[in-house]
Amino acid sequence: MKENKRTQRTCFCCRKVLDKHMLLRLVVDDEGQIWPDFSAKLPGRGVYLCLEEVCLRKMSDKRLQVLRRDFSPQLPQWQVLQQRLSDMLGLRFNQMLSGMKRQAVIGRDAVMHQMWDKKPLLVLFASDAGDALLRQVNDAVVKREDGKSLRTKVLVLELDAKSLGLVLGREKVSVVAFLQASPQEKLWQLCVWQQHLVQTGVNADKRKAR
Repeated sequence: MKENKRTQRTCFCCRKVLDKHMLLRLVVDDEGQIWPDFSAKLPGRGVYLCLEEVCLRKMSDKRLQVLRRDFSPQLPQWQVLQQRLSDMLGLRFNQMLSGMKRQAVIGRDAVMHQMWDKKPLLVLFASDAGDALLRQVNDAVVKREDGKSLRTKVLVLELDAKSLGLVLGREKVSVVAFLQASPQEKLWQLCVWQQHLVQTGVNADKRKAR
């Protein structure tokens, strides 16, 4: 029997080869503007970017020059592309999270109860979730994972409790969990990409201005 292999692509910046779903496709339009293609279905040829921290720190207009081998991008454009990535990732994340609110396990008690389930779990905290809540849930995750392979994933979002609640149709939400499966894996990927963009300096000026 033939082995089932996942499609892989190469990041044009760092040249790392990863499963296709772990990279973001970029396309260049007729005006030379570079756009994220989250569906990976836009017409025309594209390139892939891994959006890992190490890779993003290497990115520059000089790195984008490599696209001129196959496309006609307008340069310089990296600063604009960074903001475009951040804005579109945020919009995509909010849309996906809103569409998944029926599957959401919301609030400390509900999330702690879900820890007894043996299925993989994705736990998201609001940026202003209290330290006590973070410790309690993280301690439960450690006990849950002890000697098991449940693949619990935990991440603190850029959204505060009020903003997270607005997306989920509540007044405030400090912690929310989802049983991991598609599209939960896609949601996790968006969360990680957002974190990497923030940690490498995207939107730094906006945060200072608040």
